[in-house]
Amino acid sequence: MLMKKALFLFILFGLFCFAYFGRYQPVSLDVAKPTTITVEIKGEVVNPGVYTLKIDATLDDLVKHAGGFTEQAQTDSLSLMKPLEDQDTIFVSKRTETQKISLNSATLEQLDSLPGIGPSIAQRIIDYRNNIPFVELEQIKEVKGIGDKLYEKIKDLITL
Repeated sequence: MLMKKALFLFILFGLFCFAYFGRYQPVSLDVAKPTTITVEIKGEVVNPGVYTLKIDATLDDLVKHAGGFTEQAQTDSLSLMKPLEDQDTIFVSKRTETQKISLNSATLEQLDSLPGIGPSIAQRIIDYRNNIPFVELEQIKEVKGIGDKLYEKIKDLITL
């Protein structure tokens, strides 16, 4: 019986020493660092939405998770190596292409929308094309009121 008491006290003393020397101290969650981030991507990607990525993820990783860019995505100003941070929102804008105005089929209103072209010059363009269809862009300089300076201003906005 004395042996059982001694063994019990020894075990009790061992547990006390084990706990006393910090073996079972609680872990503070403030010290633990997150391993993931949550980011959102919008705009011209195949699958816009919210994604959870590794903490060291880049914009390239996010775009891959979102299925890649659409054909209309404006990517010139984006750096795919950009590191992301938690709660980031990325917007991929749409490429803007100005639709050119056809000299041979445009309405008076469409021609009037060109810089430097008012309703009277627009009507002259229509009258000209009704007699002679445009076969090259520089031919527009034959219309009264359109010289080299005005042609340079509109040449990138017009087509045949």
